[in-house]
Amino acid sequence: MTLALPSTTLSVDPAWIDEYGHMNAAHYVGIFDRVGFQLLREVGVGLDYTEATRCGIYTMNVHVAYLREVLAGDPLALRIRLLEADDKRLLCLMELMQTRDGYVAATMEQLSLHVDLDTRRAKPFPPELAQRLARTVAEHAAQPLPQGYRRLLPLKPPR
Repeated sequence: MTLALPSTTLSVDPAWIDEYGHMNAAHYVGIFDRVGFQLLREVGVGLDYTEATRCGIYTMNVHVAYLREVLAGDPLALRIRLLEADDKRLLCLMELMQTRDGYVAATMEQLSLHVDLDTRRAKPFPPELAQRLARTVAEHAAQPLPQGYRRLLPLKPPR
């Protein structure tokens, strides 16, 4: 059985529209950051995890691809998939879709680092969470990637 990717729906707030009559680039990133963080709860690293452990994931790098514009009131869906994880890092892909016409409007790859909020230092994921993330990466790999998507961010920096 293939599990669905964590997702949620929203619509383009007219306040997000810029002088060109479409959603401003900053609001795409805001949606990926704010709504994507809420979806990370479904894979074990959301706010509830942070509140329980005083650990969280810090964004280290992002790559946003703006593919098609969205307009005021457009219905959207945001979904997240885990691409790869190791003992301290998590790489995910978020897809923002305009659902009325069925197209991917933007994607964002996000590389995150697991951090202890008390020491402000990187720390390995707890073993149970690391296993859950590895299982989720495998489950999400069964879902097709967006057409034309090409991964750009590495999990680890090149040596």
